[in-house]
Amino acid sequence: MTIKVIAWPPVRASARSWTIAQPVARIRSALTGRDQMQASQRPRRMVEMTVSAKAGGLLAPGYMEGLIGLLDGGVNAVRLTSWRPYWQLSDAQFGDAAFWRPTISATVVTSGGVSAFRATGLPPGYPVARPGDRISVAGSVWQVINLATVNDAGSVDIKVLGEPLAGGPVTFDAWESRVFRPEALPIGIQTAGADWSYSWSFREVFADEVGGFSEVDPWT
Repeated sequence: MTIKVIAWPPVRASARSWTIAQPVARIRSALTGRDQMQASQRPRRMVEMTVSAKAGGLLAPGYMEGLIGLLDGGVNAVRLTSWRPYWQLSDAQFGDAAFWRPTISATVVTSGGVSAFRATGLPPGYPVARPGDRISVAGSVWQVINLATVNDAGSVDIKVLGEPLAGGPVTFDAWESRVFRPEALPIGIQTAGADWSYSWSFREVFADEVGGFSEVDPWT
């Protein structure tokens, strides 16, 4: 049985985090007595968001209450899109104009002990990507973990989380889009003469865990 996946309403969060939970299991060897750690489940994204009542042209409370109702007690889910760690800074503050934007082609390499995409033939000294940025390669989105700057030979290694298998054209300013269920439904307590907010905690859910997704956008 599929669940409904609700689009996020047209309001921005005043505070937010997007992290990866990677559960591990500890196993003690009966032969050596040593502890061994290994992944016990697939990684999941965890999201925390705070939405001010003043967001969305003061329409946030109505949107939030609507979303709470559509989530049906937490049975249904919501689709969220990632953001870079510098979301609160303007382009001028961070100097976005100085970063590379045209699509480049890269191959998969190992650099500094981690997976990376290597591109060549670029202008030396040019910054390509920042830690926390996301890039799209061969249809998959990868999170950058280094300040990738072109070296004197015109080569750059864009180091990423995970283990990509194929290179290809690199698209910058990519975003993750994933489905989440709320850990609990928030309660917005309105105060007199002051701002108030809704605080959300979300846990990623996968289609094979619930029988599939049915996407819904009630806000348009």
